[in-house]
Amino acid sequence: MKRTLKYKLIIFGSILLLIGAFCFIGPFLSPYGEYQVFYSGDGSMALIKAQLSWEHILGTDKNGQDIFTRLMYGGRLSLIVALCVVTTQVVIGSAVGLVSGYLGKKTDMILMRIVDVFNSLPDIIIILILSALAVTYGVAGREKIILLIIFLSFFTWTSLAKLVRGQTLYLKEMEHVKVAELCGVSTIGRLIKHILPGITREIIAVVPISIGGIILIEASISFLGFGLPYPYASWGNMLSAAMDLSVLKNNVNIWLPPG
Repeated sequence: MKRTLKYKLIIFGSILLLIGAFCFIGPFLSPYGEYQVFYSGDGSMALIKAQLSWEHILGTDKNGQDIFTRLMYGGRLSLIVALCVVTTQVVIGSAVGLVSGYLGKKTDMILMRIVDVFNSLPDIIIILILSALAVTYGVAGREKIILLIIFLSFFTWTSLAKLVRGQTLYLKEMEHVKVAELCGVSTIGRLIKHILPGITREIIAVVPISIGGIILIEASISFLGFGLPYPYASWGNMLSAAMDLSVLKNNVNIWLPPG
C-alpha cells in the first residue's frame, strides 16, 4: 500500500514538474510574447489560423497569436491559480479538520455541519453566477483572477477537512499523544507536534490531485466564457476561443493542445 502510494506520488510529481518546467521556464526561452500578433509578409493583415511551421510550431490562432507560446503562458496562469487555491485549501482544511477531530463533541458537530453545508452547494453554478456578476460590473482582468482564486478556495477545502478529521480521530488515541497530554503539552502543541506530522503524508498525496481538479474547474468556467478574460491566456479560454465549427473541423492545432 505504501509502495503504491509512493509510486503514484512519484508519477504525479514528475508530471507536475514537466508541466511546471514547460509553463514557467518555457516563456523565457520563447522568442515571442504572450500578446504578440503576427502579420502576413506585407504586414497588411494578421496571420490568422496559420498551419504548423518552423516559425510557429503549433500554428497561430484566430487572432494571429502563436499557439505554442500562449500554451506556455496559459499553463503558467492556470498553475498559479491552482497552487494559490490548493495552498488556501490545505491551510483551511487542515486547521478545521485538526480542531474538529481533536476537540470533538459540539465543536466537531458544528464544524462538520458547516462542511456539509458547503458540500451541498452547487459550487460550479455559484462560481459561474459570481463570475457573471464580475463581468456585469466590469471587474478588471487582474482583479478577476484574484476573485477566481477566492471563489475556488471558498468551495474546495471541505474534502481535505474531512480527511484530516478522520486521521486526527485515529491519531489522538495513540499513546504518544496521550503521554504528551499527561506531560502538560498544550492543545496547540499536541496538534502541531504530535498529530500534524502523522497526517502530512495524506495531505501531500491529495495535493497533486487537487491541483489537477482546480485546473479542470478553471478551464471549465473559462471555456464557458466566465473565467479568465482575454487577452490573458489560460488553457480554458484558449479552448473557448476555438469554439467555432470551422475551427473544430479544420484547425485541430488550435483546440487540441490546450484540450
